[in-house]
Amino acid sequence: MLKLPASSIKAKTTVRNRYLSASSVSTTCPFCFGKVIFSLNSFTEDSTRDWVSASASCPGCGRTVSFLTAASPSGPDGEKSEDTHEFFMFPGASSGYAYPVLPETVPASLQRSLTSTIDSLNAKNFPATAVGARRTLEGIFKYRVDSSDRTKNLYQLIDLVKNSNDLAAPLETLSHAIRSGGNLGAHFDDENEPTEAMAGKMVELLDYLISYLYVLPSKITDLEKSLGKE
Repeated sequence: MLKLPASSIKAKTTVRNRYLSASSVSTTCPFCFGKVIFSLNSFTEDSTRDWVSASASCPGCGRTVSFLTAASPSGPDGEKSEDTHEFFMFPGASSGYAYPVLPETVPASLQRSLTSTIDSLNAKNFPATAVGARRTLEGIFKYRVDSSDRTKNLYQLIDLVKNSNDLAAPLETLSHAIRSGGNLGAHFDDENEPTEAMAGKMVELLDYLISYLYVLPSKITDLEKSLGKE
């Protein structure tokens, strides 16, 4: 079973005027690996577990895929998540890059951009993956500078964050590598196109960068809370 990012949910519905469920999902089909929009039907609620199951046929290959919408569990101290529900697909994609589960501190537009980039990779559109990776990288750095500096180009943004936030040297090198790969995908060159290996590595490094800047601080904060240091 694959947990879907919230950005994949395009529409929701209420079953029996009580139970929330996804009704339209944009994701990669686990059978034909096409990027499609599933229109869910055959909703079945489970009041004991507070979830709704549904199914949909892939508009590309016609195979049936199952979906589950479940109420988000409470935190260790009983606190409620900002995302009231979680969304799952079965079977999960049997191949391709898995969608990371990101904390709420990652801006929604940045999550959507990363999801779109992974969609392109899983659909084997490698030039689009390279461009999407560069666009997501630009979003990462624009969120880390003052609004007055957001008109700068990506090269300048990386240097600005490096100088003001002590960006570790390996991460600076990583960021410039993704930027260069994105430039390759954005310009036509029949002798030097992004390959599957290159596109996959760009997404992997992008995932690592987001984890370093957002996921790790979030986990540290959670640990501090559990240790009673806040």
